[in-house]
Formats: sequence, structure tokens, C-alpha cells
Amino acid sequence: MVAEGRKRAALYARVSTKDKEQDPETQLMPLRDWARRQDLETVEYVDHATGRHQGRPEFQRLLADLRRGSLDVVAVTRLSRAGRSVRDLQAFMDELESRGVRFACIQQPIDTSTAVGRFMATMLAAVAELEVEMITESVKEGLDRARRQGKRLGRPRVRLSPDRAALLVEEHGSIAAAARAEGIAQGTIRDRLAKNLSRG
Repeated sequence: MVAEGRKRAALYARVSTKDKEQDPETQLMPLRDWARRQDLETVEYVDHATGRHQGRPEFQRLLADLRRGSLDVVAVTRLSRAGRSVRDLQAFMDELESRGVRFACIQQPIDTSTAVGRFMATMLAAVAELEVEMITESVKEGLDRARRQGKRLGRPRVRLSPDRAALLVEEHGSIAAAARAEGIAQGTIRDRLAKNLSRG
């Protein structure tokens, strides 16, 4: 229950699904401190998704709460946490503004309660989108060059004989332990063991 007279802030954190080592607490801790200093009631939303993924369930929940009128402020650590498409970010900003909801990036000079903050939000969104486009283009160019040079793409094939797989499992006590110790996928070891059995 929100105390009477206190404003309610949505603290939004997003970590990429491509990096399993990311911890949303890295974003949530400074957001909580920021909200505490401003005497705001808070509700937290955490997504594990890329910035361009539009199916972010917690972001959709945040939007639903916003449209119900239950939020006064939306806060993120950096603009890229909210998204990396200028169009989507601008639409989000417009909706916040139309509902009188303040948007703040606590680690960047963005606070839409000021004209400078609104300008910075647009500029940084454009920079973030350009950065993604440049990275994507660079990766594509690198892959195309590698293909033209006849290089094999993807993970290198593991050279593991059926006999060696059996010895590793025996040495480490299980397929999982052998895979961890040798840096080999469990499926690869199982495949070699199956071939060993078929030979017998």
C-alpha cells in the first residue's frame, strides 16, 4: 500500500539474455538508493531480454501499471536499459509525458521534468541506436569476409574419440563432471559413448 502523499516510482532493470553472468541487482541497488533519497515508494520490474526484444514481460507489466495511473515516476540506470530503438523510446517518452509521469536515468543527465533532460533523452536514444546498428553491421561484414576466405564458422569441432570419452567419464566419475573438467559439452560426450557402445 502506497503511503498517502508519497509518489510511486517504477524501478526498471533489464539484463541481456546473452550474458548469463549479469545480475539485475547491479542496476536495482543504485535505483533503490536514488528512490530512497527522494522519498519515493517503489515497485520493481526486471526483464531478462535484449533491448530490442519487444516481448519483455516486465516492461509490459510496467506499461499496464502506467496506463492504470498507478505510477508517478519511471527510473532506470541508463537509457539503453529501457530500449535501443529511437522510435520505441520516443513513443514511450511521449506516453509518459502525456500521462504526466516523470522519467529519470540516474546515471545519465536525463530527467524529463526538465527541457534539457528531454533533449538529452532524444539525443542519447539516437546514439544508442546508431551504436547497435554499427555493431550489427560490423559483425555482418566480419562474417561475410570469413565466408569469402573459406573460413569455417561456428564452434570448432571437438576431437574426442569414443575411447577417450569413456576414459574421461571413468576418470571424473560422471558425464557432467567430465564435461565441466574438460570444457566439453555433455552431449558430445554422450554421443561418443553411444558410438562406443554401438561398436561393442
